[in-house]
Amino acid sequence: MKTSKIFLAFIGILTFGVFWSGASLADDGMLNPPSRPTVIDIGFYLSDINDINEQQETFEFEGRLISSWTDPRLAFDPEVEGVDIKTYTGEFQFNEVFTGWWPQFVLTNLSGDFEQVAVILRVTPEGRLHLIQEITARAEMPMALQRFPFDRQVFTANFSVLGYEEDEIRLEPDINHTGRDDNGVQIAQWNLKSIRVNTSLFQPHLEGDLTPTYSHFSVHLDMARQPQFMLRVVVFPLALLCMLCASVFWMDHESLGDRMTISFTGLLTVVAYQFLIGGSLPTIEYFTLMDGFVYSTYGFIAATIVINLTVDYLNRTDRQDVGDRLDEKCRWIFPSSFLAVNLLIALIFFLP
Repeated sequence: MKTSKIFLAFIGILTFGVFWSGASLADDGMLNPPSRPTVIDIGFYLSDINDINEQQETFEFEGRLISSWTDPRLAFDPEVEGVDIKTYTGEFQFNEVFTGWWPQFVLTNLSGDFEQVAVILRVTPEGRLHLIQEITARAEMPMALQRFPFDRQVFTANFSVLGYEEDEIRLEPDINHTGRDDNGVQIAQWNLKSIRVNTSLFQPHLEGDLTPTYSHFSVHLDMARQPQFMLRVVVFPLALLCMLCASVFWMDHESLGDRMTISFTGLLTVVAYQFLIGGSLPTIEYFTLMDGFVYSTYGFIAATIVINLTVDYLNRTDRQDVGDRLDEKCRWIFPSSFLAVNLLIALIFFLP
């Protein structure tokens, strides 16, 4: 009796092992893409832009990656399954319950964390899969700041499917599932003009003989800076300061000490403002429009010091009338020259 029970248990274990091995082989086949190449339609819906960092040349955003592809192996009969669409929601169902293949997207210009906040997968009876992933990420993108604070940037986030080359996975832009939340995308000093997507081929530079080619999906955010803050906090105060420094040309030519005090105080104030601006910009090697304006204020105030010394020299050499005429001319020459120089600087940066 014991022998027969042991024999039956052995047969049961053996049968279960054969069944489990067959199921494992079937599941292994499901872990590969359904075709070669597998075409994935992908779009992006922008929820918000959390931060733009000029110092590190990065931007943080929230949005939904919306992808769809066809896998005939997952087709089912709605009457047999009892549902019209199979839905997998949440991390557990997506990672543990769903047994088919899905693309794992990576942000190739990632600079920090890449967090998947939520996920949902729907499968139609025809085997069409729709994957929606809510993500938060920070991407790195070089900025062109020559026209700061009147610059316009195109921030780009590049996505690709990890581990598959272009002949295995091909990405196609899905315009119908691309858009933005106009009520949520609000960030200080910036205005989102448009969002567009496209796909391209990317070939990384490798030291060996391999030359893989990957399919890239790119999201382009066209952002225009709103200059009101910098105009209000920096440009207008410095311009007013320069005009006040020009008041030395209305002062008595004998008060050299008071005239020099005003000029040097203005010069030190411009230095303080330059430190303020420098803290909000990356360490870049090229000249910006704001640099041009700040250095024009340096030149303007330094010129008032030179005129003060020249007038004092003329007074000490008994040519007071010449010094008076110089002051009178500088009363209108300096403000008009300051305006003309800055208009010229603006033309240099904005003309192609």
